[in-house]
Amino acid sequence: MGVFGSALLACSSKNGTTSASGSTTSGSSTSSSSATTGAGGGGGAPPDPTAICKAQSLTTRAWSAGPYGTHRGDIADDFSLDLADGTTFSFKTMFSGCESYVFIPDRIRKSQADTTSIWTVQADLDKLVKQSPKNVHYFFVSTQTTDALAMPDIQAQQGRVMTTLSKLSQTDAALWTTHLHVVAKKAADLGGWIPGVLSTHGQIGFSIDRLQKIRGAGDLADVTRTDPNVPANGWPFVENLSYAANYPAYFNAQSDQQEKLDAETATVVDLWKGEVLTQGFADTMAMLPSASDMAGFDTLEIEVTQQCPDPDKIEIGNCGAWDYIASLTLNDDPQNPVELARFITSYHRETHWVVDASEMLPILASGGQHAIHWTWAPSWNMQPTATKLSLRFSNKNKGMHPKSVLPLFQGGDFGSMYNTGRIAIMAPIPATAKKVELYVIVTGHGSGTNQCSEFCDHQHEFTVNTTKHLKDFPEAGTETKCMPNDVNGMTPNQAGTWWYGRGGWCPGMQVNPWVVDVTSDVTPGQTATIS
Repeated sequence: MGVFGSALLACSSKNGTTSASGSTTSGSSTSSSSATTGAGGGGGAPPDPTAICKAQSLTTRAWSAGPYGTHRGDIADDFSLDLADGTTFSFKTMFSGCESYVFIPDRIRKSQADTTSIWTVQADLDKLVKQSPKNVHYFFVSTQTTDALAMPDIQAQQGRVMTTLSKLSQTDAALWTTHLHVVAKKAADLGGWIPGVLSTHGQIGFSIDRLQKIRGAGDLADVTRTDPNVPANGWPFVENLSYAANYPAYFNAQSDQQEKLDAETATVVDLWKGEVLTQGFADTMAMLPSASDMAGFDTLEIEVTQQCPDPDKIEIGNCGAWDYIASLTLNDDPQNPVELARFITSYHRETHWVVDASEMLPILASGGQHAIHWTWAPSWNMQPTATKLSLRFSNKNKGMHPKSVLPLFQGGDFGSMYNTGRIAIMAPIPATAKKVELYVIVTGHGSGTNQCSEFCDHQHEFTVNTTKHLKDFPEAGTETKCMPNDVNGMTPNQAGTWWYGRGGWCPGMQVNPWVVDVTSDVTPGQTATIS
């Protein structure tokens, strides 16, 4: 089934008097102490930990004084680790304020049929370094139960690190010598809080992001590698150490996003503050600013954080297993709900999204109390989820903002009858409109017709008067088009087929609306024909 909503919006300047036509959407679907540090024979005085931030023009943050915790989302406290190269890494001493820290245990096996550790593939370690941003520290920690088992792993991995360093340029080797760390002791013998994490929710690894927050780990399965020895009903893909490079890339994108949010002077309306929502849907009454205050906003952003319900377990098997539509709707009239924003849940991973829904400001312009409905899983497969969800209203001085919304079309099953009954809409364009936009949210889902809604390049043509605007999805059905390039809000390394390109969406990512400026296609003060 295709799920989409479309609308026409007209905008006016802030001091204008016109309303506009605008859009809505909706529909249903079928079917992330010592100062010396090193990895390859360091020693001597430590490098300036902030030098990398300055060299790469990265935003820095001061060391957080807490409060500290040990669960995902908590602020990480100091720790000190003896390393296999004879040096010691002290987190607070070496804290740069712009780096992330990824812990990779040796317990991650290659596949369901091969229990060999992913540490053992030299080429994947080489590739990890090549693909990683240069503001990440990797820690290789053995979680073997005895020294007799752990020490061979530690020594062998230190040898692989040295081999990788020997292949780099002098400049890169100098950097990665202080960023590739093999921990000298098995996890159970480490002091501080790290052993507890590695024995609970960090069993398959964990990270500390650039906000100094503890983050979980996902699956490192490589879409290009399969193990023929895995049973037919098993997970055939082989784990690849280099996929861990997706973590720091994601953390960099999340840091950039947080920097933008922190720079805003926003009025934030919290709908949920981290409660575990259990039904697959939830309803609340939102108290928005007054109508006069709402008139001063030109931007609406919707921020969502989804976390697993049990903080002491790994994300896989804890967070929801499937990539479902998550939709936030205005539900003042239950017979005519208006979709404000859409997201797609991840496979077994925690997520954080921000989507710009500024075009929906007109339907909230009255301010005050409104009924809000949030859904993220079907009733037959509810996925309990700890949820933070906020509406962020701000003025970014855009010079104009949407004044009204005219609903156009809603979605339905993709098939031979898809266009049946879709009559043209006559849209009056206000005489004072300065800008008119076509606003569309469209995603394809479902298992019917060989999953064509999800994996076929379905095409949507909207005609405004005589001008045609086409939205298609050539990435649908591709092998890796949902893998992060600039990350784009999607949590990487999900425990499912997250890599495959889809028709208008990716697992674990917000659905960004398709917005087309159609001002030149219409005439203010006249009626436009939309089909």
